[in-house]
Order: sequence, then structure tokens, then C-alpha cells
Amino acid sequence: MKTHWKMFAAVVLIGAGAAVTTLSPKTRAQVIKVWHEIEKATASHTESPPDKSWMENKKSSAPWDRTVALTEPESRAIGLQMKPVIGQADPTVLSLFGTTDYDPATVTTVRLQFDSRVDEVLIDLGAVVKKGQDLLKLYSIDLAAAKSDYELAISQYNRDKKVLDYKRPLAASDAIAKKDLIEAENDEQQSKLKKKLARDKLLVYGLTEQEIEAAREEDGQEKARMTVRARADGVVVKRDVVQGNYYNAQDPNPLLTIAPLDHLWVRGGVSELDADKVTLGQKVKVIFPFADAGNEISSTIAYIDKAIDPDTRAAKFRTTIPNPNNRYKAGAFVKVEVYVPPRDGRTVIPRSAMVSVDRMDFVFIRRPGKTSTFERRPITVFKESNDLVIVAEPTEGHRELKPGEEVATIGSLILEQMYEDRLMVEGGLLAAEVAQRSSRPIDRQRVVIRTGP
Repeated sequence: MKTHWKMFAAVVLIGAGAAVTTLSPKTRAQVIKVWHEIEKATASHTESPPDKSWMENKKSSAPWDRTVALTEPESRAIGLQMKPVIGQADPTVLSLFGTTDYDPATVTTVRLQFDSRVDEVLIDLGAVVKKGQDLLKLYSIDLAAAKSDYELAISQYNRDKKVLDYKRPLAASDAIAKKDLIEAENDEQQSKLKKKLARDKLLVYGLTEQEIEAAREEDGQEKARMTVRARADGVVVKRDVVQGNYYNAQDPNPLLTIAPLDHLWVRGGVSELDADKVTLGQKVKVIFPFADAGNEISSTIAYIDKAIDPDTRAAKFRTTIPNPNNRYKAGAFVKVEVYVPPRDGRTVIPRSAMVSVDRMDFVFIRRPGKTSTFERRPITVFKESNDLVIVAEPTEGHRELKPGEEVATIGSLILEQMYEDRLMVEGGLLAAEVAQRSSRPIDRQRVVIRTGP
């Protein structure tokens, strides 16, 4: 039995034993298969053992080119399989979560502009209202006083205008002094302004043009009465008004809140690790939890925060969805799929091709023109799932992957162990590699291959 095969078997078992707590059942079965293949290959080998150990023979006098070479029996023993690297063609999907909400820019709040008693409440919580629909009937002394002030302002203006009309021809014939005409003109302008201010006050109170004109004919308690009407279509989503209660105009709480349900906001958050992948205008799909038709709505990102929330460590984003027939409810939890468009330079590989060692990610690339020589290349992961890994585009000093290159899928873990053992033969890990590994942050949990038992 050749010592070469004994050491290779040890390499395989060390790799399997080091990761036995995290390897999948499929990978464990692979390791068992490898062991049986090695036994068969070892039994059929009849050459006499060399004088030096396998580890000594592996160390060549020539500088190591940082590759791993396999013989044909070794490739068969580990069940080596290769897959080509492909360019990213489909968008990356970020699966996030959000909550539906009313659009605050379209929410109407009903507050009183003057102290008043609510004599009648004409709608209830959840009622659908139309613009101009009656909501409340009020009784207010302040309102009556404002209407009376408007009447007085009209009367004063009419008087001052008559005086001005009387004095203007007299001044033209020098029957009166010019000074008297100027004073009459000033009085008419002031009374005209006071009439306008009194009328504007009633408009602010919510009276219509017709109600303001009708106020001049009202008597007694009629002047103290007013009907509050809806300023927009919507649904009464909050009601804090009670019939018969007296309310102060300084109370900050609205009596009614009316929200239109023709559309809703969807608010969510994207972690700071993925925040740079979400931009304005990106396509999203909002998925409601119910399973019937119409539970998926397409939209686009309308807003994303420029800062990370210190509590959630996420950037808040928002999109808007239509709500036909008021089907969807505010406050519902939804799934939000954000589609990050593909970019030139990004590539896709099988998840099994990636090996993570001491916080760094690697793949083994078949050297061009050499079927049995493999280069270990570091990669930067843009996004990964259970099946695929999207590798980031190349950067300066970091060439990443190119479409068409072949990566090892089955056998990648064992190639990594052989690479680590060769490093030990060559004198241990380089200081630069150790420093580089320790500087990488942990941003995901993966299988970690260790050297040694």
C-alpha cells in the first residue's frame, strides 16, 4: 500500500471530521463514498512505497503556484464535478417585510375652529363618506357672534359708501373741502376691509358661500347652528366625538379622521447590509398573506431613507399600491420582494461551489487547458440563497469570476482541505493571509473548514 494514498485518505477524513457538525447528510454520504473509493484505489496499487513520506514528496523545490493538482484516480475518488460560471441575467430578489398604512398626505382630520357643542353625530366609525356629506351638527355662541359681526360689517360698509357717494360730487364742485372727501374715501376703504375680514372668518369656520349669505336672514338660535361636511371622500377610520359634548377649539385631538382607501402605503425596512441595493424606482412585488387571487401587487420604490435607523439597523423604504374596492386593510403585514436589476460583471455559481474559511469565501477554478489543476480564488458575495450565489462584479485588484470559467461543485470541500494541508507543508499560512482573514466581518453563517483534528 502506497503512503501517498494513506495520506490522501487522512486528508479526506480530517476535512470530514472538522466539519462533521455542520455538513449536510448529502455531504456526509459523499465523504463515505470517497473513503470507499480510496480503499479500492489503495488495494489495487502495487508500487513500492517511496523512501520519503507523502508530505515530504509534496513539497517541491520549485515555488508553489498556489494550485491543487489531482490525478485521475483522485478525481474519481472524491466524485469531482464541475459547473461553468454564468453571467447574471435575472434580477436579484430581496425578500423583505412591510406594513400597509394610510397615506398621511390624503388623510382628513375634522377639528373645530371655535368652541362648540355637538348636537348631532351623523356618521359612525367605519362609515364610507363622500365629499360634501353631512358629518356633525354644531351649536356655538362664538359662531353666532361671528355671523353678527359680519352683518355689522356689511351695514357699516353700506353707510360709508353712501357717504362717499354723496360727498364726491360736492368735492368736485368745491362745495366741500378736499379733506372731507379724503376722509370719506378712507372710511369707505376701512369698512370694506372689515367686511371682507368678517366674511373670511366665516369661510375659515367652514361655512359655504350660500350659508354666509343666508346668515344675514337668520334670527336667534339659527345663527348659532352649523353643519360640518366632509371635505373629501374616504372612510371614517377614527371617531372621538360624542353627541351632546362640548368641545374646545384648542383641543389638539381631532373629532373625526377620514382616510381615502383608493390607495395605501407600504412601509418596510431593509438591513444596512443590503441598503445600498435598494434605490428609487426599483420594481417591487407586495404579497398579502391570503392565498386567493389578487394577493400580489406590483409597484415601485417611492422613497428610501438616507440614514440607518439606530434601533433596527435598517433603512426605511416606502411604496404605494392601489386599493380597488377598498379590498386591502391598513396595518396588514405583507411580504415585499424587491427586484435588484442585474449588472454587468456579476456572475452566478452553484451554492455548493463556495467554500467559506475563516470569514472568507472561495471557489476552486479549473486552470485553462489543465483538466486536473485547480486555483483557489477569493470571491465577494453579492447575494446568496440555498441553491445559488451571485458573485459581485470585479474590483481593482480583485478579478472575481468570468462567465465560462469552471468551478468545482462536488469535491470543493475536499479541495479546500488539500489546499490547507499544502499550506502547512509549505511552512504554514502566510502572515498576509492571516491578517486578511481576521479583517473580514462575519455577515453570514456557513460551513467552516478547519485544519487538524
